[in-house]
Amino acid sequence: MFCKAFRVKASTAIKGSDRRKLRADVAAAFPGLSAEQLVELIPNKEELNVIRIYTHKGEAVTVYADSRNPILFEIEKALYPTVYTLWVYPDLLPAFSTWPPVLQKLAGGADLMLPGVVVPSSGFPQVERGTLCAVTLLGNRAPVAVAAAVMSTAEMLAAGMKGKGFAVLHTYMDHLWEYGDKSPPPTLAPLAADPAEKENAEDEEEVEGKKPGNSVSTDTPQHVDIGDLSLKEQNSCAIVMGKEELNENRAAETAEDDSTGAQQDAEDSRTPQEQMDVLFNQCFFHALKCKVKKSDLPLLTSTFLRSHMFSCCPA
Repeated sequence: MFCKAFRVKASTAIKGSDRRKLRADVAAAFPGLSAEQLVELIPNKEELNVIRIYTHKGEAVTVYADSRNPILFEIEKALYPTVYTLWVYPDLLPAFSTWPPVLQKLAGGADLMLPGVVVPSSGFPQVERGTLCAVTLLGNRAPVAVAAAVMSTAEMLAAGMKGKGFAVLHTYMDHLWEYGDKSPPPTLAPLAADPAEKENAEDEEEVEGKKPGNSVSTDTPQHVDIGDLSLKEQNSCAIVMGKEELNENRAAETAEDDSTGAQQDAEDSRTPQEQMDVLFNQCFFHALKCKVKKSDLPLLTSTFLRSHMFSCCPA
């Protein structure tokens, strides 16, 4: 929404009655804020301005800003926090994480697609369609975007995390952020994992450590240079190598004999007619390749059989 420059129509200081009404609207929109936080966000006496702007698409937006930064913006009577406010209250909205390279796309006006959302081990927060959400970067709890959910959590999972997940309204590095002091997001560590989840992870590590497949042998093969051996040791090595070669040759001969025997057994299992067909084909191709010349062609089959094939038959 604020990926391009907007036009400021008017900027005025908020009145006392409007200030109280704004605080009541914020309390209704964000019930998670305590009374002290509401007073901190909408102070009683400090400067607070109402800025009416038009986006590059002609949308009318009301921005509420303190002396330094825009803190809220309103579209069609719906209030939204800016990233400056979310950096002070990072848990104000349900948060979804994405990868750091995605931020540049979001700041350029793109919506957040579900394949770009990181699935945490604890699962997603439960949201419905239209729920206002914060978008964070992996490893930092400070929100970098404000977006509305296009699907509920159940619908996201049912869709296989494919398609558009969030309609982005405002991001870090857009023109609404530039209207403030242009400070970068703070570094906020992710919330600590559930103790029960930690215990389960530790138990799994212990079980994996006890598996025999995870044991690593510390014995390393020793490489010995033959030049370091004595004459006696060299002779012993030669004898051993000779025995190994002899065993290999014997094994090869045995395998060859076995294959020959298997082939003979296969031939013996054939019927006399099958054996004759094999012999006929063998003599035919041998005579055609070795006995017949090109000058003899064309050739009668009777002449080919009598003059060429018979001489190829075994005695």
